[in-house]
Amino acid sequence: SSSRTRIRVRAMAEDQEEDAPMQDAQDPEEELPELSLDIIDLIKTAQAQHGLRHGDYGRYRSYCSRRLHRLRRVTGCTHGKGRYVKRPLEPESVRDARQLMLPLFCAERAWAFAMQLKRENTQQEARPHYHLLARLAKAAEWSAKLAALCAERADQRTDLEAKAYSAFMHGNVALERENWAPALASFKSTATICTELARVTMAEQAALYKQVAAEVEPSIRFCSYNLRRLGGEEVSDETDAMGDDVDGLAGASDILRSKLEQVLAETRAKQAESLTEVVVLGERIPLRTDKTRLGYSAVQQALLEVQRCEEGGGKEAGDKADKGDDLLALYDKLFVACNDALDSVRLELRETKKREQSAKSGAAEASLLTLQAALLWQKLHHTARRNLLLLGRLREGKGPAGSRKRATPEDLVRLYDAVLATLDEMRSLHGYKENEALMGQLAARSAVAKAHRCYWVAESYGAVSKWREAEALYERAAALLSEAEALLDDDAAQGGAADELGAPSADCGGFGQGEDAAALAALAEAVEGAKARARARAYLASLEAAGEAPAEADGAGGPLPLLQRLDRFDAKPDEPLYEFPPRLEPVPCKPLLFDIARNQITYPDLGPRLQQQKGSTWGSWFSR
Repeated sequence: SSSRTRIRVRAMAEDQEEDAPMQDAQDPEEELPELSLDIIDLIKTAQAQHGLRHGDYGRYRSYCSRRLHRLRRVTGCTHGKGRYVKRPLEPESVRDARQLMLPLFCAERAWAFAMQLKRENTQQEARPHYHLLARLAKAAEWSAKLAALCAERADQRTDLEAKAYSAFMHGNVALERENWAPALASFKSTATICTELARVTMAEQAALYKQVAAEVEPSIRFCSYNLRRLGGEEVSDETDAMGDDVDGLAGASDILRSKLEQVLAETRAKQAESLTEVVVLGERIPLRTDKTRLGYSAVQQALLEVQRCEEGGGKEAGDKADKGDDLLALYDKLFVACNDALDSVRLELRETKKREQSAKSGAAEASLLTLQAALLWQKLHHTARRNLLLLGRLREGKGPAGSRKRATPEDLVRLYDAVLATLDEMRSLHGYKENEALMGQLAARSAVAKAHRCYWVAESYGAVSKWREAEALYERAAALLSEAEALLDDDAAQGGAADELGAPSADCGGFGQGEDAAALAALAEAVEGAKARARARAYLASLEAAGEAPAEADGAGGPLPLLQRLDRFDAKPDEPLYEFPPRLEPVPCKPLLFDIARNQITYPDLGPRLQQQKGSTWGSWFSR
C-alpha cells in the first residue's frame, strides 16, 4: 500500500548505509575478516540526535525499535512472517559490521525503556521499579552478547569498546540494586578502558573516550562513598560535594542522581535530628518540630553553597560570567529553601496560637517570631546581594543569560530602588531594629545605594542633554558618597559586631558587590569626572543658546540663509544658501464691490393706498 511505501522510503533516507545488500555466503572454511564498528561514537550520535539531548527516553526507545527493524530486514536476520522462530547470532554467521548493531541497539532499547520508567516513577512505586530492573538486566544481557561477538569477530579497538559498554551496562544494574562493590568494579573497568583508548587514539576519538570516562567518574566516587559508609568510616562531608557533579550529566547519571538524592535526604535528616536549637542575635531559639529543623537545615546548606561559590570553590575555575550564572542559580535555591522554612515556622506559629495561653506558650510564640525574623533577614539580605550582583553584571554589559539588550541607566535605577526597598524592609524586622550595630550597617548600605542611584539618575539626565540637572545630581551623589564613607568608617570602627551575634556574618549582615571601599573610590572618581563633563557641556549649551538667539529671532525660529547674513560667519556643516521655499509677501490687487445694501433697507407700508383705489363693480360695468 501507499503508507507502507512511504515508511519504506523514509527508512531508506534515514539510514542509507543499511540498504546495501548482504554479500553472498562465503565458504565456511575461508578465514573471515575482522569487523570494525565505532560503538561509542555510534550510540552517542544516536542519543544526541534522537531525544536524549532533551531527556526524551521514549523517543530514543522508539528510534531504537525502528532501527532494529531496518537492520533485521537488511541483514536477513528476521524471525519469520508466521510463527516466531528465534535466529540467534553466532560468531560464524557474523559477516557484516551491521550485524553487530543488532545486539547493540537491543541493549540501547532496553536501557532507554528502563530510563523512561525511572523518570516516570516519581513516587518510587514497587512494580515500575521491578520492571526497570528487568529492563536494565536485559540491557546488560544484550551488551554481554555484543562483547562476546566482538571478542571473536571484531578488531581490538571494537573489542575494547564493547567491553567498556558491557561493563557500563552491568554497572547500571548493580548501582540500581545497590550492589556497590560490583558496580564500582564495572564502572572502574569502563573508565580504565576509555582512558587507555583516549591515550592511544586520534584527537577526535580521544575526546569522546574522555567524555565517557568523565561521565562514570561520579558513579565511581559514589560507590566508593557507600562502601566506606558501610565500613563504618565517617564520610558525611563528601556527600554535599558529590551532589554538584551529577547535575549536568545524562544517561546513567539518572540512576546515580536518584541514589544520591536519597543519601542527601538521609544525611540532612540526621543533621536535622542533631539540630535542636539555633542562636539568633545572642538568643537561643529551640527548634521543636522536625519540619522546622529540616527547613532550617536546608537554608544553612544553601547558604554554604552560596558562600562556596562566592569564594570560587566547588567547580573548576571557569569563566567569570559562568560563575555569575551559577551564583544566581544558587541564590534562587536559597530563596526556595527560605520560603519553605518560613512556611514551616508560620505553621508552627499558628498551631502555637491555637493552644491555651500560658507563660510557656507565650515564650514559645516569642521564640518563633524571632526565628521567623531571622529567616526573613537572611532572605532579604541575600535578595539585596543578588540585586547588587545583577547590577554589577549590567554595568559590565553582560546582563541576564541569553539577553542581548544593553542595559540603560533607567534599568540600573530601578534595581537600586529594589535594593533600597529591601534594606528598608530589613530595618523593620522584629528583634533586629533594636540592634544598633546592624542598623548602622544598614544605614551605610542604604547611603551607598542612594549614592549609586543618584549617579545613574544623573546619567539618565545626561543622556537626554539636560546638563544642568545632571550637574546638580552629580553634586548630590558626591554628598551622598561622603555620607556613605563616613557611615562605613563608623561601621568599621564597630568591627566584629556581627560576629558577636553568635552566627556567621553571612547570616546577620555583610556587604555585597559594589558596597566595599574600592567600589566607593571608583564611584567617587566617576562622579568627579562626570560632574566636570556635565559642567562643560552645560556651559557650551549656554553659549550656543546665546549665539543662536538673535538668529532665531530674525529667522522666525529657523537659521537665516547665507544671503541674509553675509556680515556674520557661522561655521556649520550644512549652510543654507537661499531660503526655500521662498517667504510669502503681500501683493496689491483690484478690490471687488458687492451691492448688498438693499438687504438692510426697510420699505414703507403701501396697504392703505391700495384700499382707496378700489371701486364698485356696477359702476365700472355701466361706464363701459
